[in-house]
Amino acid sequence: MRGKVKGRQAVQGWFALAEQSLDARRGQLDLLNVFPVPDSDTGTNMLAAVRTCRRAVESSEQEDLGELLAAVGSSAMVEAHGNSGTLLAVLLSGIAEPLHGHQRLTAPGLADGLERASLRAWSALSEPVAGTMLSVLDAIAAEIRSSALTAEEPESRAALEECLHRALRSGRAAVEATVDQLDVLRAAGVVDAGGTGLLLIFDALRATVCGEELAEDLLDGLPGLLGPAPQEPVGAAQDGSPTGPAASTSPQQTEHAAASRLVEIMATVRLDPLGAASLRHRLDELGDSVIITPVDVEADAAGAYRWRVHVHTARRGPTAEAIRAAGSVEALTLTELGG
Repeated sequence: MRGKVKGRQAVQGWFALAEQSLDARRGQLDLLNVFPVPDSDTGTNMLAAVRTCRRAVESSEQEDLGELLAAVGSSAMVEAHGNSGTLLAVLLSGIAEPLHGHQRLTAPGLADGLERASLRAWSALSEPVAGTMLSVLDAIAAEIRSSALTAEEPESRAALEECLHRALRSGRAAVEATVDQLDVLRAAGVVDAGGTGLLLIFDALRATVCGEELAEDLLDGLPGLLGPAPQEPVGAAQDGSPTGPAASTSPQQTEHAAASRLVEIMATVRLDPLGAASLRHRLDELGDSVIITPVDVEADAAGAYRWRVHVHTARRGPTAEAIRAAGSVEALTLTELGG
């Protein structure tokens, strides 16, 4: 029996299947994770984001696809961690924008949503690069648009199903191509972890709409795909400390090493657009992998929005101070990065 393309039930089914798929593949995705840093958490972060999305849908009564996905994207964004989790939330928020006022998904509507998602994602990153989730998203979006334009009845259920099948093949090819698009992936002999996770999420959408099973062989033969990975990052104990014999160090050396170790800082900050631009410029000076993207659709009375901020940095003190100085901080977390 074919699946739903309308309202909350369809979206809930999509995220439930996506959660199932990512849960099964989480270890593999974590092992693939070498870019932008090899911290072995892409699968974990994407699964957490999708799980947040599924719970947000379950607690909503909204049937409008745009309103529902916007709320889901905001929920995922304020809880997101890592590049992959944050970008996934950005993508969902982008998909939502052209779908306001619609309860039923169509091929042209999905094409509009994916193109908006691509624009949001490329804009959120200070230094976007090909060979990542962005490349896979763009390949899927281009195929959906092309298929919708050539369909005899583009608004029909049949057109949407055909678009999804064709786009899944294009997405798989785009994932496979990532191994040759980034030097770090080529050196490791692996495909991009975030792009692979996005492909699984899109497969869940196809399965939901078409009433089909997840494609169990979707990732077969991709460079770097091995068996399920251990749930803990390779080379780390359960408490996050490095495994193996430790060299003898003085308290001063230990303190210096901790201060200079690469960390990921995530924050939710209230800023006006100019303040967000200024903060991006400052964070580009202090670190890399900078993502700054709005959480809210509407500004508050002071003209400020909530912005989700992500940065990798070895200068944890100055970076945290820069974020706090920029605006009202609602949440800020700091996570040590492995590798």
